Amino acid sequence: MNVESGRELAVEATFDASDGSLSADDEAARFMSAVQFAEGAAWAPATQSGTAWLVPCTVGCRVRYHFALQEAADALHDGDTALASGKVLLAPPSTWLLHPGSARKNAQFELHVEPGPDAHFLTAFQPAPGGRANTYRAAATVLDDASFSAFGALHVAEVPAGDSTVLLGVAPEGMVLTDAQTEAWVLASAGAVAHYYQGHLPARHTLVLIIKGSGANTRGETLGGGGPAVLVRASDLVNPNTTRDDWVLTHELLHANFPDVGREHAWLSEGLATYVEPVARARVGLVSDTKFWRDLSDGLPQGLPEAGDQGLEHTRTWGRTYWGGALFCLMVDVTLREKTGNRHSLDDVLLAIGKTGATDDVFWDIRQVLDMGDRATGTTVLHDLYEQLAQKPGNVDLSNLFARLGVRAQGDAVVFDDSAPLAKIRRSITAHSPG
Repeated sequence: MNVESGRELAVEATFDASDGSLSADDEAARFMSAVQFAEGAAWAPATQSGTAWLVPCTVGCRVRYHFALQEAADALHDGDTALASGKVLLAPPSTWLLHPGSARKNAQFELHVEPGPDAHFLTAFQPAPGGRANTYRAAATVLDDASFSAFGALHVAEVPAGDSTVLLGVAPEGMVLTDAQTEAWVLASAGAVAHYYQGHLPARHTLVLIIKGSGANTRGETLGGGGPAVLVRASDLVNPNTTRDDWVLTHELLHANFPDVGREHAWLSEGLATYVEPVARARVGLVSDTKFWRDLSDGLPQGLPEAGDQGLEHTRTWGRTYWGGALFCLMVDVTLREKTGNRHSLDDVLLAIGKTGATDDVFWDIRQVLDMGDRATGTTVLHDLYEQLAQKPGNVDLSNLFARLGVRAQGDAVVFDDSAPLAKIRRSITAHSPG
């Protein structure tokens, strides 16, 4: 595949087998043109049918076409499909690659990209064996839902994260941060997650793309198909003095390092990222204990069940998804520590899952998460709380919980009571060397 003038993709593909048609993403099909298939040494036009093209061959099919990536980015302006940031274009391969309607079990594809002079191509796909530059391999099944990729004049860097790395790509248009300052932001955020995982992230290589966003809030998104990738849109307020307090990148990197549990269980994945993000950042000194507990005391009430609630599994409001999920995680953490004399915690759950190497590009049934967590801690805490808080609208007496932890809101801060019954547990949650 070639990138022509930084605006359009010229794609040529060979399929070992095809079912007679090639499909495109529903929103992207209108940006594909000149779809042709090889007939010996000549090329013939393929017939379009909706968002598919009929290709009258089943073995050894050669196909070529053009994809108007700049036009798609301008029209769609969506990270899930196509997005532009200055001269950098971002789009998952599922947007611009035609693919067979069905793929054989364990089928893989290989992708080679010629990004053009003074340009880069970044993807979360793994490099193909052989060492050829800009050549990658992934399972054919990810073509329906692949993670982010980027083309253009990116600043590229390898940022260490424990014993793994983060591949960073920055679109410089509009960014206040220098390249070095952006790398420092990623180093701190990824370092907090790596520290939480005791230096060994489940995702050995994660792609992080940073572009200029708009408004007062930084926004992030993580996709996993073919390998975890994070897209961060830096807010108008991001500058060298504010990156320390910007939590979004840490939140998204936690998603990248946890298996995909499906949209129906978003309360668990979002709740984990919402709760563990400040824990991880507190343990490396990016968040004070006072701010950690003040933010929880302000946020967690938004996750409590309201009239008509049917439990976290069945009530998919914003508050229940993010803060209700975070409350579930806090309860798991505190209950495990209390039942085991502080020997086990939520840390053990995530570390056990992490040791399997499962990341956001791997699907886990939620029962698999619960089973793994309970085995790792020798308890039934995850299953018990799942039944109480997820399958039912089980309430939590937050006032009593905070009193037992020795946390009392006072103005914009909190006051700690070290004589409270669970004060030791409170201190352990954010301790630099937990335990």
